[in-house]
Amino acid sequence: MNETRLGPAWPDWQDDDAYGYVEQLTSRGWAWEFLRRNLDFQNHLTNALRRAERAKAGYVDIIMLPSNTVDLSPWGLLFCKLYRT
Repeated sequence: MNETRLGPAWPDWQDDDAYGYVEQLTSRGWAWEFLRRNLDFQNHLTNALRRAERAKAGYVDIIMLPSNTVDLSPWGLLFCKLYRT
């Protein structure tokens, strides 16, 4: 299974075409652009993903974070709970 990657911290500021996507960003998209560049967040997410369980459901990758050891809520991230039967 592929590792989740944060990608480059920011596009090349010298490339005029690198920022064309920002014209379409919603407020949520802008929030993600700032959050993903935050080094504290990057470190916190990296640590969380080390504890994650990964599964595949069709074309969707599911990343399950153990709720008792990982808390990304200080970053304002929302998650859905998965109930296993």
